[in-house]
Amino acid sequence: MSSSPPPPPLLLTCDSLVTSYLLYRGYTSTHTSFLSESAHSPDITNPSKIVDGLFAAMEGDNFWTLYLRVKELFDAKWSQWEIHLAKCWLVTKINCNSHTEIHDFFSSPPITLPSSFRPWYSIVYVRAPEKDSAFSSYFMGSFRENLKIGVFNFLNSVIKGVELPRILFLLKYMGSDEQRAVRSEIEGLRGKSRTLEEENEGLKRRVKELEGHVEGLVDVVVEEIEDDNKKLWRDDVKRGEMVKRAVASRGNVEEFLRILRSEEEEEEEGGGAL
Repeated sequence: MSSSPPPPPLLLTCDSLVTSYLLYRGYTSTHTSFLSESAHSPDITNPSKIVDGLFAAMEGDNFWTLYLRVKELFDAKWSQWEIHLAKCWLVTKINCNSHTEIHDFFSSPPITLPSSFRPWYSIVYVRAPEKDSAFSSYFMGSFRENLKIGVFNFLNSVIKGVELPRILFLLKYMGSDEQRAVRSEIEGLRGKSRTLEEENEGLKRRVKELEGHVEGLVDVVVEEIEDDNKKLWRDDVKRGEMVKRAVASRGNVEEFLRILRSEEEEEEEGGGAL
């Protein structure tokens, strides 16, 4: 999976996570090495900084160390550029009158020099190499500038094709606008959930209040029904007494006895139901 390189803040975040993990696991030697290398490692996310660093290093004594480090980091085909960089470095050292470094370079070349590079072995012995037909074009400012542009374009294409380590991809993804929108939506849903929970608790309290009110109403209704039943029973008793007296006053003994039996049967059925 190819992706554009992460911004430096993301690299710093990742470096912080790595150092914390190394210390947590007790990898103190690895932690020390990591801090040392990260302090001197070029910013591989910015080809412009790499190019500026390489060409600035030509003035000092660590150019080839830095170049080999960059070459190792990208593991790309540098052969088409490193010979031109070597020529630019030699021109820079000639202008700085650093003949000792030039002798050391040819005594133990840090890179593989092709046979076509043989004329350059004599550059230190040429009285005015900037006027020599074999070297004059390399002393022109346009050569250095064109070389910087070419190396920049080369590195830019390489960096764009670098596969992100998973930890960087994860950090980059978590910091994306899409993920921020998702997290914002989740927080909104959490807020709504809390509001609904509070409303639910309020409804539960209201239900309990209504249940207590309903229980009170039920008690009142039951008491009223019982009172009505008692009143109806008393009315029935009074009517029975009145019937008995009416029948007895007329001397209808048989009817009087029939009413008594009927009341006794009703009382027995009522007692059985209770």
